[in-house]
Amino acid sequence: MSGPRLPPELTSAAAAVPFAIGATIIFLGACLALFSGRRAGFALANHITLGLEFLLAAGLIRLASARSLETLGLVGAIIVARRIIILGVRWGARAAEG
Repeated sequence: MSGPRLPPELTSAAAAVPFAIGATIIFLGACLALFSGRRAGFALANHITLGLEFLLAAGLIRLASARSLETLGLVGAIIVARRIIILGVRWGARAAEG
Protein backbone atom coordinates (compact mmCIF):
# COMPACT_ATOMS: atom_id res chain seq x y z
CA MET A 1 0.00 0.00 0.00
CA SER A 2 1.31 3.38 -0.88
CA GLY A 3 0.38 6.91 -0.06
CA PRO A 4 1.00 9.27 2.81
CA ARG A 5 0.97 7.93 6.34
CA LEU A 6 -0.65 9.74 9.22
CA PRO A 7 1.77 10.55 12.03
CA PRO A 8 1.29 8.32 15.10
CA GLU A 9 1.10 11.39 17.35
CA LEU A 10 -1.91 12.66 15.41
CA THR A 11 -3.74 9.34 15.41
CA SER A 12 -3.09 8.79 19.12
CA ALA A 13 -4.44 12.24 19.97
CA ALA A 14 -7.48 11.76 17.73
CA ALA A 15 -8.15 8.31 19.24
CA ALA A 16 -8.24 9.73 22.76
CA VAL A 17 -11.66 11.32 22.15
CA PRO A 18 -13.66 8.19 21.24
CA PHE A 19 -11.73 6.22 23.88
CA ALA A 20 -12.79 8.68 26.58
CA ILE A 21 -16.39 8.64 25.33
CA GLY A 22 -16.49 4.84 25.34
CA ALA A 23 -14.98 4.55 28.81
CA THR A 24 -17.45 7.15 30.12
CA ILE A 25 -20.44 5.34 28.61
CA ILE A 26 -19.37 2.04 30.19
CA PHE A 27 -18.72 3.68 33.57
CA LEU A 28 -22.06 5.51 33.58
CA GLY A 29 -23.82 2.33 32.46
CA ALA A 30 -22.33 0.45 35.39
CA CYS A 31 -23.48 3.18 37.77
CA LEU A 32 -26.99 3.24 36.29
CA ALA A 33 -27.22 -0.55 36.38
CA LEU A 34 -26.89 -0.39 40.16
CA PHE A 35 -30.30 1.30 40.27
CA SER A 36 -32.01 -0.70 37.53
CA GLY A 37 -33.29 -3.53 39.70
CA ARG A 38 -34.14 -6.68 37.78
CA ARG A 39 -33.16 -5.11 34.46
CA ALA A 40 -29.62 -4.33 35.60
CA GLY A 41 -28.03 -6.92 33.34
CA PHE A 42 -29.87 -5.67 30.28
CA ALA A 43 -29.07 -2.03 31.07
CA LEU A 44 -25.39 -2.82 31.62
CA ALA A 45 -25.21 -4.90 28.44
CA ASN A 46 -26.60 -2.02 26.37
CA HIS A 47 -24.05 0.43 27.77
CA ILE A 48 -21.17 -2.02 27.38
CA THR A 49 -21.99 -2.68 23.72
CA LEU A 50 -22.24 1.04 22.94
CA GLY A 51 -19.01 1.73 24.82
CA LEU A 52 -17.26 -1.05 22.90
CA GLU A 53 -18.25 0.62 19.63
CA PHE A 54 -16.41 3.77 20.69
CA LEU A 55 -13.42 1.78 21.92
CA LEU A 56 -13.30 0.02 18.56
CA ALA A 57 -13.35 3.38 16.80
CA ALA A 58 -10.43 4.53 18.94
CA GLY A 59 -8.45 1.43 18.06
CA LEU A 60 -9.14 1.83 14.35
CA ILE A 61 -8.06 5.48 14.45
CA ARG A 62 -4.77 4.43 16.08
CA LEU A 63 -4.24 1.80 13.38
CA ALA A 64 -4.62 4.46 10.67
CA SER A 65 -0.95 5.37 11.05
CA ALA A 66 0.19 1.91 9.96
CA ARG A 67 -0.23 0.64 6.43
CA SER A 68 0.34 -3.04 5.86
CA LEU A 69 -1.52 -6.27 5.26
CA GLU A 70 -0.77 -7.21 8.86
CA THR A 71 -2.71 -4.14 9.98
CA LEU A 72 -5.63 -5.08 7.75
CA GLY A 73 -5.69 -8.55 9.34
CA LEU A 74 -5.57 -6.99 12.80
CA VAL A 75 -8.55 -4.77 11.98
CA GLY A 76 -10.51 -7.80 10.80
CA ALA A 77 -9.64 -9.72 13.96
CA ILE A 78 -10.71 -6.78 16.14
CA ILE A 79 -14.06 -6.56 14.37
CA VAL A 80 -14.70 -10.31 14.72
CA ALA A 81 -13.68 -10.31 18.40
CA ARG A 82 -15.93 -7.32 19.11
CA ARG A 83 -18.89 -9.05 17.47
CA ILE A 84 -18.32 -12.21 19.53
CA ILE A 85 -18.05 -10.20 22.75
CA ILE A 86 -21.23 -8.25 22.01
CA LEU A 87 -23.17 -11.41 21.21
CA GLY A 88 -21.94 -13.00 24.43
CA VAL A 89 -22.85 -9.96 26.53
CA ARG A 90 -26.36 -9.81 25.05
CA TRP A 91 -26.86 -13.56 25.43
CA GLY A 92 -25.76 -13.36 29.06
CA ALA A 93 -28.09 -10.42 29.74
CA ARG A 94 -31.04 -12.30 28.27
CA ALA A 95 -30.19 -15.39 30.30
CA ALA A 96 -30.00 -13.31 33.48
CA GLU A 97 -33.39 -11.73 32.74
CA GLY A 98 -34.94 -15.20 32.70
